Amino acid sequence: QWGEPVFGFYLGEEGDAGQLVLGGVDPAHYVGRFHFVNLSHVSYWAVHLDKVRLGAFLNMSLSRNAIVDSGTSLLVGPKTEVEVLTKLMGAVNISGNWVVHCNATVPSIGFGLGDRDYSLELDDLVIARVGQFCVLGLDHQDANFWILGD
Repeated sequence: QWGEPVFGFYLGEEGDAGQLVLGGVDPAHYVGRFHFVNLSHVSYWAVHLDKVRLGAFLNMSLSRNAIVDSGTSLLVGPKTEVEVLTKLMGAVNISGNWVVHCNATVPSIGFGLGDRDYSLELDDLVIARVGQFCVLGLDHQDANFWILGD
């Protein structure tokens, strides 16, 4: 019997062990309040996607679904949408990776889920640093939905 109908993941950083808590969450690994979003398709952890936002100047609502996937390490979106976002972010594609200068001013990316915006800043998007360049955890696919990986 679970204490609560929730679970939590903590993805360890820099050698720290990760954690999966069933029936609750570890308060040492989050800040703020939880917001619950109804599933639109239970077999894929799919949720309704209200919009994708870039900074304060672009809202897109072409894709209406997102899959919340802790088994995917990237944000993966429809090819056209990812290309628009990365172009406006000033990113260039090098060998299949979207890259920006680490000191660049890059607008946040937001995902509207359940009438709330969840924003990711540049530091949240970086998966690798190579000298003065930052590799972003963004990729594209030929499907019309987003995968919100960890």
